Amino acid sequence: MITHRLKLLVSLFVLVGGLTVTLPAQDSGALLNVLVKKGILSDQEAKDIRAELAHDSHAAVTKSVSGGKSTNSLAISGRLQVQYAGIGSEAIGKANTNHLFLRRLYFGAKASLGTGWSANFIYDFAGENFDKAYIEYASVMGDQPFAVQAGIRKVNFGVDEITSSGSLDAIERSGATRYFVESNNGRRLGAGSYHVGLFYEGNPNARKQKTTGWFYGGAITNPERSAGVSLASGSGNQITNTQAFWAGFGYSGELGADAVGKYQVGFEAAQLLDQGGSQGAEGSDLTVWSTYAKFKSGKFKLAGEFLAADVEDGAGVGTDASPWGAWVQGSYFTSDVFELVGRYSYTNSDGRGIKVSDGVRSAPASLTGDNLTEYYLGLNYYFVGNDLKLQLGYVHGTAERGNRSESADGLRSQLQVNF
Repeated sequence: MITHRLKLLVSLFVLVGGLTVTLPAQDSGALLNVLVKKGILSDQEAKDIRAELAHDSHAAVTKSVSGGKSTNSLAISGRLQVQYAGIGSEAIGKANTNHLFLRRLYFGAKASLGTGWSANFIYDFAGENFDKAYIEYASVMGDQPFAVQAGIRKVNFGVDEITSSGSLDAIERSGATRYFVESNNGRRLGAGSYHVGLFYEGNPNARKQKTTGWFYGGAITNPERSAGVSLASGSGNQITNTQAFWAGFGYSGELGADAVGKYQVGFEAAQLLDQGGSQGAEGSDLTVWSTYAKFKSGKFKLAGEFLAADVEDGAGVGTDASPWGAWVQGSYFTSDVFELVGRYSYTNSDGRGIKVSDGVRSAPASLTGDNLTEYYLGLNYYFVGNDLKLQLGYVHGTAERGNRSESADGLRSQLQVNF
């Protein structure tokens, strides 16, 4: 039987020794072993103290103080990514990139209010942008789970884009993905990523490949990409006081009786009113769609996607553009901690224009081409899974227009911590 005095004594020894009672199995183990050797504690008493300290520390972690009296749990999360980019270019009059920077600095919280209601937000201090900030209601209809969300998040378009930045096998997303989803600069489409609106997810665990079966969803959002706090909270203007409509479906399955492999196929489409033209124009709409497939078996993964768009007045007033892009990426674990990654990406702007910098992040560029080819070859080292990993990669991109071309290539690295 452990006395209260003995328990306090051991706790005091732990604190004085610069240890913490929140991780007793690791931090107080050495001290307890010493006390057993000196005959102060028996083996059973040491075992009981470990159990009680573990129980107390667990209670201290799970209990939280919140401004909302109905909050029954609160989870804190974060992500830190430090990058180096050394990319040279044939661009005339442009300096080569040789720079260290914070790629992402996420901090967020998820609060559960019970009965299916929760609030989830993550803010990126490096990009000065919300990664997500929404209220969610999750429940079951029949035997099918579903979730409804209101706020800002990424729309389900571009499987490369909606893959968590903390789980990317390549350091950056493909050139084709960036051209379709990142902010509209007169060339890129800005047709995906962050939007404010209402979202519906049917069977979300199947989309995440936690279960097998069909998944589906849709959304009604503001048409503009909400990159930045001001756009997320803005009141709109002549070309954004409309809506965008998103819908898609897919299937997640397993191969073989022993589930030796997992796969997923899907289709997504959207219409964004008044988002055509160069950078949006009243009466000029933007329509996008994509189809994708993913496969994983053992140490091998393979994924690919085809994206296409119809941009009214996209190549000039009275001239529509139908850009398209595709990418394929494979990866293989050579050991438990080393992973090789390779990717090919191609984008055809159909006269709208594309620069190397539109597909290769941090690349200097001057030529506006009509198409872009990108190659990536990388090596990942997983110290603690995706929560602590180092990535090294070589990237090469070439923009072409007629008989003119411009290339950029170089090295990129990233150190990541998730918590």
